[in-house]
Amino acid sequence: MAIIKHVVKGEVRVISIDEVRLVDEATLGQCFREIVAVLDTTEEKCALLHFGRVTFMSSSALGMLIRLNKKCKEYKIDLKLCNITRDILEVFKLTGLVKVFDIHPDVAQAMEAFKKGGKLFFRKNKPKSYEVRDGR
Repeated sequence: MAIIKHVVKGEVRVISIDEVRLVDEATLGQCFREIVAVLDTTEEKCALLHFGRVTFMSSSALGMLIRLNKKCKEYKIDLKLCNITRDILEVFKLTGLVKVFDIHPDVAQAMEAFKKGGKLFFRKNKPKSYEVRDGR
């Protein structure tokens, strides 16, 4: 069973973590592999990681996010995070990860930040939005 879902909105790959708790190593490993598999094949240069369902994360999950951030830099993909709960956001603040990650309250504000950053060019031949399931 997949841990993530992903769609393309405009020129942004939106990756939603479809798991409530990011705790055990097996789940974290699968989550990382699934996200990297999406990034390996995406044409988009902007990725938004949506935490809408996540209510709890272990410290190992923070490490996984740091590895993911490095992978995005390697691929030259601009990564932003959104919809992080107050409690998890507090952990990001305490650990200093708010300085590492570009975090936004919701999808709309993150999309606006991509636009302001000049990362979106809106190709003429691409549909505005389409959904991809099961890595296809």
